[in-house]
Amino acid sequence: MKYYFYYILMWLFICSQNAVAINKEREVMIAASASIPPYVFVKTDSGIHLNLIKAALKANGFANINVQYMSNKRAEHQLHNKGVDILLNYAGGISAGIYPSKTVLSYENVAITLKRNKYNIDKIEGMFNKNVLAFQNATAYLPPIFKRNVKHFSSYQEVINQKAQVGKLLKGWVDVIVLDKRIFYYYYNQHKSPEAVQIYTLFPKADRPAYFNNFSLATEFDIGLALIKQNGTYKRIVDEGQTHSSIK
Repeated sequence: MKYYFYYILMWLFICSQNAVAINKEREVMIAASASIPPYVFVKTDSGIHLNLIKAALKANGFANINVQYMSNKRAEHQLHNKGVDILLNYAGGISAGIYPSKTVLSYENVAITLKRNKYNIDKIEGMFNKNVLAFQNATAYLPPIFKRNVKHFSSYQEVINQKAQVGKLLKGWVDVIVLDKRIFYYYYNQHKSPEAVQIYTLFPKADRPAYFNNFSLATEFDIGLALIKQNGTYKRIVDEGQTHSSIK
């Protein structure tokens, strides 16, 4: 395993020699959505996703790191217009001037129902004629088959507030919710004696890189990301975050 990381670091070093040198004392501005526990917590500028990005930058010498919180659409606009340097989530197709990093972490989007309803949702068609509540921009992030079949749901909405999303399922106001498993458990476990649920794995895990508008900064970030995977920092951050979200 250590040789694997050695070769990765050597490859990234070669890439960095082909990139324009970047001042590591400069401010690095990260754009993030409003709190997405356990990935992002606004009040503490922390969370699994945010902590991994900060740690990768710091491991490669970037210390002046700041975070701005905004909607996904505004964040994408800011990235394209050099208003920020790094974007956590990007729904648009990769275009000229946008550089994704290596995978930072993977989201596991799932469909969830109340167990007592005894639905059989082993594929997208299982959601036909049901009231479905998904996360913001789900049709952009999930495989195309999901977007193509939304018209067959009894109703379909997307929400920003995922605490309310989980609450609506537990109250029986919707039939199915679609969201990341870690996010679900974070909110589910805040309920006292919540009703049993059924989780359906319909979608492949979604690898999430960070997105940059500067190739040199993206390359330097990848070097830092490889370093924290090698020295154990990456595993520690993920393990701590998953403990806090009480994944079962």
